Amino acid sequence: MSNTYIPRLKWTAAPLVLSVAMISAPVQAQDAAAEEASGDTIVVTGSRIARPDLTSSVPVSVVSQEQIQQTGAANIQDVLNELPSVGQNISRNSTNFSTTGNGIATVNLRNLGSARTLVLVNGRRFVAGLPGTSVVDLNTIPTDLIKDVQVVTGGASAVYGSEAIAGVVNFILDDKFEGIRFHGQGTISDEGDSGRYLASLTAGTAFADGRGHIVVNGSYDRDNGLRSRNRGFSAVDNPNRSSFAAQGLFSPDGRFSSDGTTFTYGPGNSLKPYEGANIDGYNRNQDRYLGVPVERYLVTGLASYELSDNATLFFEGSYAKSKSRSSLEPQAVANTDLVNADGTPYAGIPLSNPFIPTAIRDAMIAEGVTSLAFRRRSNDIFDRSNKNDRETWRAVAGLRGSFADSLNYEVYYGHGETKDYTRSGTVFGPQYVNALNAVAGPNGPVCSINVDADPNNDDAACVPINIFGFNTVSAAAADYVTRGGQLSEYRAKVKQDVFSATVSGEVFELPGGALSFATGFEYRREKSSEDFDEATNLGQTLGNLLTDTRGKYNVKEGFLEVVAPILSDRPFFHYLGLEGAVRYSDYSTVGGVWSWKAGGEWAPIPDIRFRGIYSEATRAPNISELFSAQSETFPAIVDPCDQREGEGDGAPITVPAGSLPAACLAIPAIAAAANAGGFVYSTAQIQTINGFLGGNPNLEEETAKTLTLGAVFQPRFARGLSLTVDYYRIKLKNAIGIIGQQTSLNECMTGNGDALFCDNITRDATGRVTQVDAFNLNTGSFLVSGIDTQVKYSTTFGDAGRFDLAAFWTHLLKQQQTSYPGGPTQKEVGQLDCYSCGRLGTGFRDKVNVSATVGWDNVSLNWRVNYLSSVVDDLTDPNRISTGAYWYHDAQLRFSLDDKKKYDFYLGIDNVFDKKPPVFGDTNPVTFPGAQTSATTYDLYGRLFYAGVDFRF
Repeated sequence: MSNTYIPRLKWTAAPLVLSVAMISAPVQAQDAAAEEASGDTIVVTGSRIARPDLTSSVPVSVVSQEQIQQTGAANIQDVLNELPSVGQNISRNSTNFSTTGNGIATVNLRNLGSARTLVLVNGRRFVAGLPGTSVVDLNTIPTDLIKDVQVVTGGASAVYGSEAIAGVVNFILDDKFEGIRFHGQGTISDEGDSGRYLASLTAGTAFADGRGHIVVNGSYDRDNGLRSRNRGFSAVDNPNRSSFAAQGLFSPDGRFSSDGTTFTYGPGNSLKPYEGANIDGYNRNQDRYLGVPVERYLVTGLASYELSDNATLFFEGSYAKSKSRSSLEPQAVANTDLVNADGTPYAGIPLSNPFIPTAIRDAMIAEGVTSLAFRRRSNDIFDRSNKNDRETWRAVAGLRGSFADSLNYEVYYGHGETKDYTRSGTVFGPQYVNALNAVAGPNGPVCSINVDADPNNDDAACVPINIFGFNTVSAAAADYVTRGGQLSEYRAKVKQDVFSATVSGEVFELPGGALSFATGFEYRREKSSEDFDEATNLGQTLGNLLTDTRGKYNVKEGFLEVVAPILSDRPFFHYLGLEGAVRYSDYSTVGGVWSWKAGGEWAPIPDIRFRGIYSEATRAPNISELFSAQSETFPAIVDPCDQREGEGDGAPITVPAGSLPAACLAIPAIAAAANAGGFVYSTAQIQTINGFLGGNPNLEEETAKTLTLGAVFQPRFARGLSLTVDYYRIKLKNAIGIIGQQTSLNECMTGNGDALFCDNITRDATGRVTQVDAFNLNTGSFLVSGIDTQVKYSTTFGDAGRFDLAAFWTHLLKQQQTSYPGGPTQKEVGQLDCYSCGRLGTGFRDKVNVSATVGWDNVSLNWRVNYLSSVVDDLTDPNRISTGAYWYHDAQLRFSLDDKKKYDFYLGIDNVFDKKPPVFGDTNPVTFPGAQTSATTYDLYGRLFYAGVDFRF
């Protein structure tokens, strides 16, 4: 995973349509009261205090089990993606090109990144699914066992701890289910692809005269994925195919031009001049996935046993196994990707290679070169696509109950582990060079290392490789350069231990009611490791050099929360209450940090309630940000002091000495060279500039200031109608990220010479840059603000009719990020998520969601609409793009064979009108590889049909 400000991978698979009728607390929470209540109190996410009236000073969106069912979604991520507060996520649509984590599913509130959203299960932390982070893989959550999902946006660190800067998503599982439930569903597109199958069985029963209860769920979910070639908008590389062709391109002059000087092969492996990528190139999209396939196996068990009236044992256990894979075009290899045994750049195939056709050899001789530059795709050598196996298990055991009449307690211990095993094929650079350096032997071509004068470099296994034409590589040569089909391997493991003890209740009466509190202590230990194979660590493969990461930390936390009802049932004070919370966390990494919140509610009359909360939240750096080892890169950067402006050998001097930045001329070696003929770089010097990326154990915590102000209107004269309006603002400082290597060079030499930039740069005695690093730093900031508005209306008609309508509108006021102090601020409202430039996420000015359900007796019809406002993206010049507004429609018909709804059948359509995404082309930075569009924003699948059964016994 990337350690930049925004996750490189993101987002959703199903059409972005509203599937649930959500409303800010207290309205939705009241809807869930019958299901959630235990006695006369309930705990709603956003607070640890149980309250009988379900009011909250912060907006809480609740998605019920019935609303989840109306979406036809097998994976809970597809439901959450449709919440307006949720931004672009890491998903099966955005991870085809990920080094690891293909098919993972996350949630990202307010577009602040998945690492800043805390995921809970039954109010308790869940083990991470992405090694080195706190990010939970939603693939591990059993959709059919979810009773409801409660979402709090805004800083909640004072209540729940780190990672809750953007908010909290709490999955409440149904631990009181009784009976047997079978749920089966099949999905397919109107193109006959994108098949998905779900089978789920849930069983629950009470025992010991109702003192005990046990619930078990097992489910299987298989998503076959979607190929880029199966959709018209993504079937072919646009605007140009890749010049790295399967048959190879060979250029004696190294220019790879279509002017007749570059050679390639046509049908029948006939040698011909290269005519350009769109004629002789490679269509990479024929191999890629729009959505990677994911297969899931889940088993979850919940149990409780009442030891006495004041003590109940409880247990939660879960196991999840997911399999996924990517599909990439075969690896492109050029001579510039290879190095000789002495570490110098590989110039190309030597003239002595007997596989070189006569026409190309003659052109080389005429050009006066002894090495042939080439580009070729490795179709007949290996498959570099990933195969992933992930396992997650978690167990929680605890004791809860009450004492002293009005006090409650809960103590629990939880342990969770995630394992990830990813592997793919690869080519080894040293073997590839040996195989290319062939010479003629008495019985055919042989490797030159075995017949030269140096006996120390012999390799008896070496087989010469012929890359001239389609499918010309022999099985023996492919076996040699892949070291017998050796795989690149990635093994990762995450461990989490949590101990928590909480006491809550009421202590004394105030004029408005009893003062309530919750206090407690938590201890958490996180450990993570990521191990790549030795060849990858050493940079011997043609993929990236990747290093291992190992780290751990622990945190001890104490917290206190108070709710004080000041007045109630008085003129102009139907209710007035204040609340606050404070948490102190002692990390083994960053030391002690404080989080707090303060707010209140005022209801002058029962019909309207005003609420507000201000909080200061924190996020401690994760293991990857702190401890990831240094990985080498070779960035394409230009030294502002280079008078050839990075053009290399043969280029003219375009920057006069007197026009160089003052910081350049302040370096004696540069000034002397500039005045004596030119301070310039050779091509080799440019290509050998390296740098290192990695963690920083000196990082500090991120901090955020969050403000929410809102009102809830429930008029008594209009029964069933409710309206909520909430303003939110989140300002994040000390954001952890990297400063780009080119940015460090530019700011150091043309800015004020700040050490923040200059310390990343190493120059040799001649003044030339040899290394530019980019480590994690606390340098960034984010700002998001907007207005959430929702209207809900429910009514009955006739003897058995019901109508429900919900409309949710999010109006985005600001969304911006600044990478470093004094740097440019990217204003991203109305901009698209940028895959290649690390931009925050799609900032639609307006998102409107409407859900309407009409029911009569045992039949109901749900229609859902999602509106995405138009986009005018001017941050990607010269690739400026714009789109119109987008409307998506979903529908589901559900009917039951009996009045008790034990035997339900349903049919559904996603993207009813088959709305196609806008096409931007592969060269636009907002485009995901293989998608030709923003894969995190728009629906890629088109019209989907699904049908299912839901039987309860």
